[in-house]
Amino acid sequence: MDNEILEMVTQCLTESRLNRIMCSDEEYQASKMHEKVAYDKLIEILNKQQKELLDNFIAAESETGANAERLIYQQGMRDLYALLMALA
Repeated sequence: MDNEILEMVTQCLTESRLNRIMCSDEEYQASKMHEKVAYDKLIEILNKQQKELLDNFIAAESETGANAERLIYQQGMRDLYALLMALA
């Protein structure tokens, strides 16, 4: 499967379809709320430098997570494609 096509499909589907799915998933929404409550409690007790370090860490972790999700999604698409070709 062409990587350029795979990147375009991944971007299109993950930006719209997956966001809608996540917004309507109660378990995901509950975990996001739990995350926000924990973050808010932590941020209250940190000084300015610690907050900046934490925010930098979260940004780096989020970028890594987004890249991992993209790779996992694309591998799933490759696997589906390979399965379809094997069945044809």
